[in-house]
Amino acid sequence: MIRDSHHNFGIVSIFFHWLSAGLTLFLFGLGAYLTSYGYYSPDYLEIAHLHYALGIVLFGVVSIRLLWRLTSKTPKTLVDSFLVKMGIALSKLVLYVSLFAILISGYLICTAEGQSINVFGLFQMPSFILLENEQLNIAGLTHKYVAWGLMALVIIHAGAALVHHFLKRDRTLVRMLKTNKHPN
Repeated sequence: MIRDSHHNFGIVSIFFHWLSAGLTLFLFGLGAYLTSYGYYSPDYLEIAHLHYALGIVLFGVVSIRLLWRLTSKTPKTLVDSFLVKMGIALSKLVLYVSLFAILISGYLICTAEGQSINVFGLFQMPSFILLENEQLNIAGLTHKYVAWGLMALVIIHAGAALVHHFLKRDRTLVRMLKTNKHPN
């Protein structure tokens, strides 16, 4: 099953979910490592440029994922409570907004002085705007604190999936692990 149905996620949604999750977690870890590594440490710039390039890749992945989500059916939630359904919708919105805030602020930080970002030698992401010091500081703080907030939300998201799987014993987690042609 390639496309989503009212009962299950298709392979495209599953692929983009786990790809964006893996890249997000890797980039967070890499960013946390860079902040403790020191600018003048060996290989700092290599690691930093990997972080920048993967950030551009993640922006593309999340953008495609969002377009796919907006043009596909969405499987029904397996909960009946209106408040829980609203909480799920709000958490998904906050996940997307947080990801885009982190990715855009990261881009602004990297290109603040007019330099482009080399994406694995495939293309250059040009700078579109120059930032003053105060704007750069705001972008840096946004990048840092929204990333930490996103990680808290990711932990809650993963915890909720595990609660559904092990305590409620429903198909919430299973639907994001494999496709199923039948709703049961």
